[in-house]
Amino acid sequence: MRILVTSLPGMGHVHPLVPLVSGLQRAGHEVAWAAAPVAGPRLESYGFRMFPAGLAPGAVASRSAIAVPQATDPRDVPARERRALGFGKRFGAAAVRMREDLAPIVDAFRPELIVHDVAEFAAAPIAVARGIPHVTVAFSGRFSDALVRGIVESVGDVWSAEGLVAPSDAGMYDHLYLHRFPPALGPAPESANVRRVRPVGFDGGRGAVPPAWLAALGSQRPAVYVTLGTVVSGATQWLELLGALASLDIDAVATTGPQVDPSEIGPIPSNVRVERYVPQSFILDRVTVLVSHAGAGSMLAGAERGLPQLCIPMGADMWENADSLTGSGSALTLEEDQRDAAAILAALERLLHDAAFSSAAQRVAAEIAALPHPDEYVPTLESLAHR
Repeated sequence: MRILVTSLPGMGHVHPLVPLVSGLQRAGHEVAWAAAPVAGPRLESYGFRMFPAGLAPGAVASRSAIAVPQATDPRDVPARERRALGFGKRFGAAAVRMREDLAPIVDAFRPELIVHDVAEFAAAPIAVARGIPHVTVAFSGRFSDALVRGIVESVGDVWSAEGLVAPSDAGMYDHLYLHRFPPALGPAPESANVRRVRPVGFDGGRGAVPPAWLAALGSQRPAVYVTLGTVVSGATQWLELLGALASLDIDAVATTGPQVDPSEIGPIPSNVRVERYVPQSFILDRVTVLVSHAGAGSMLAGAERGLPQLCIPMGADMWENADSLTGSGSALTLEEDQRDAAAILAALERLLHDAAFSSAAQRVAAEIAALPHPDEYVPTLESLAHR
């Protein structure tokens, strides 16, 4: 069976798809992946055939700003409301270009099934127009009704280019929608085609060797892992975090991502090790608390391991993710005006010493473990394609 996978190029969009797609490969199916050229080296290193299609993230933002002028400056909108303002417009603009590249790829490759990232909005109309079943894989929680309406408004041109009218759900729930949140983190979308799936972590660490310094982490005293994701730029947000970590009797590892030079974030406390990137799978089994931006990948990786978490959301889906986790009782969220060193220190003290957070985190982890593994959906996808 020929399967085409389509996604935006960022790791937060690629990595949620990898466990399912790898299972399809192991089952003997021919798989190719279409994404912006910037993702090519990474996808090929994971063992996937690559078709270049679509725009890199920076070009997406530039194109959406030109194609859909903003009536409101996002900086004037509270952080919690910015996603609804720009999500559909940004990724709707990306879908216009993605369709231009993707349609000829589909016509040449002739897939029997298309599997796509929930934010890649060109795949659904292309698949529907050609009678190809398609599967949507979510990276985080349920879209709000307002967000869905914004998406539908923004992708109308993509559907009309295929001779179709955009449906009220932008085609997300046409055949199968895989939802990666357990019930403890909120309800799934309301559609008969929605199924929950275990959010099996993937961070590119497969086959890599853990650095030698990790062996001692968490062996003598509690350890904390801190990440603000891989796309955050600037270093100012680290100053207060490092100040709080320095006051605790812990060891800590902080990863800044490729956009931040560790030498630029100020004095590093003696109990903190700072790296640009280390696969989270090497670290999370050794720590007691996770501090993150509440990006879905980091948040779910910590939840899978039953870790209490401190959420410092900054944009995208992070506020919704943080609210879901905090609502489960396993996390604390710091709002934008609560992020000085004293507030961070107080939150970490609670997470390290209040057993209620650990108990709640273990309940979330148990729910995740009970969800079907992505491999269990391989027969479902095979039947969908044959039908």
